[in-house]
Amino acid sequence: MYKVSIAGGFTCPTRDGSRGTEGCVFCNPAGSEPKHYQPGMTITKQLELATEYVRERHETDHFLAYFQDYTTTYKDVKSLKKMYREALNFPGIRGLSLCTRPDCISEDVMDLLKDLSQETFVWVELGIQSGCDVTLLRMNRGHTVYDSETAFEKLHKRNIRTAAHVILGFPGESRKETLTTAKLVNKSGTAGVKLQNLHIIKDTQLAEQYKKGEFEPMRRSEYAGLAADFIERTRPDIVIQRVTGEAPPRMLVAPEWAINKLAVMNRVKRELMYRDSWQGRLLGYTMEDIPSL
Repeated sequence: MYKVSIAGGFTCPTRDGSRGTEGCVFCNPAGSEPKHYQPGMTITKQLELATEYVRERHETDHFLAYFQDYTTTYKDVKSLKKMYREALNFPGIRGLSLCTRPDCISEDVMDLLKDLSQETFVWVELGIQSGCDVTLLRMNRGHTVYDSETAFEKLHKRNIRTAAHVILGFPGESRKETLTTAKLVNKSGTAGVKLQNLHIIKDTQLAEQYKKGEFEPMRRSEYAGLAADFIERTRPDIVIQRVTGEAPPRMLVAPEWAINKLAVMNRVKRELMYRDSWQGRLLGYTMEDIPSL
């Protein structure tokens, strides 16, 4: 089963004027557009191109439609239902994976997702980014930790699977503040977490701050240490879907080490091995506990 990325022409409240127009300080919209996407392209056409590539590369006929651009629950229910159904009706699509914000899933949209989850696989990826309100404010996220807690609670009451997306290494966030995010993830009841090392992308507010010398991104060894700290404090029943992310090289300003995703993954692994540690160790879980989970 492989995710295939598609764009639905979404926006978000920090760009459409609802809560601002400049977006999050780290966000460049082009960074989340699928490679095959062209403006005006239908969901079906995107899936034709995306599944053809993945089918040839991985020899599979089983896919998840991955709505990735901006906030993919941020439309009226009628429009969302039409888009999601178009994707689910495509041959080989076995379910939906939706990227969104914790403050952009209305009750009626949650009810739609509940209905869909009763007939197919639905996974909602919530971009909580941090468990620290001060950091969220510096990110210009426009939502709070409380919004994240509430979104998880409402989705789980409807038996909808979730994953949390978090950024490690944001400028000005201390190690202690970062690890409050691990506490939030553990408490949320989410089934998965994606760890994202900070990327500085062209044409973003963060890129301007970097050019002015206002901060320096983490070195790879520093990130590996922080990621290991996070993993040690994450319950082992939570699937770590990712320990590092990647940005298109043409858009990446810094850090350069982020381009080599495999090297970052191996560095995190080596850090855990050096510590003789594992997921959930500092929560009291032993290595013997993990297989049973």
